[in-house]
Amino acid sequence: MGAGRERVRRHDVGTGAAPDSGRVAGVRKAVNGEFACTSRYSDAKSDDCDELRFAVTEGEELVRAFKTPSLRNVAERAPYMHAGQLDDLDAVLTHYSSAPRAPFGRSELKPLRLSDTEKRQIIAFLRTLSGPLEAPAGYLDAPAPRP
Repeated sequence: MGAGRERVRRHDVGTGAAPDSGRVAGVRKAVNGEFACTSRYSDAKSDDCDELRFAVTEGEELVRAFKTPSLRNVAERAPYMHAGQLDDLDAVLTHYSSAPRAPFGRSELKPLRLSDTEKRQIIAFLRTLSGPLEAPAGYLDAPAPRP
C-alpha cells in the first residue's frame, strides 16, 4: 500500500444494520464534493490535496467498510456501532460475547463467552480511557484566517 493509504477491512459483526454503502459514497464526496480540498471554493495550495488526488474511489474494498474509531473517550460516545444500534458498552460486550450471525455478508466473530465479572472489568478499563484533552495554551485554538 502506498504512503498515506490505510488498510480497510470489512467485517459484518452481526448488528442487524441495513446494508450500508460504507466508504463508497463518502470517499467520492470527499474527493469530488463542492467544498473538497480540490474544489474551486478551496483556498488550499496544490500540494495540500495530494491524499485526495490519489484516493481510491472505486472498488469492492470500499463497500460496507468503516473506519474503526479510537478508544479514547469511548465510554462517552454512546450509542455504539456505525449506525448506533447498541445503546451502551454492556450491550456491545454482550453482542461480542454471543457473536450473533451476520445478516449480510460473512461474520468472522467467534463467541467470547464473557462472564458478568469479565464484562464489568472490561467496561471499567474502557472508562479509564476517558479524560480531558490536555494541550498547551493556544494549541486547540482555531487557526488564524489566511491573509
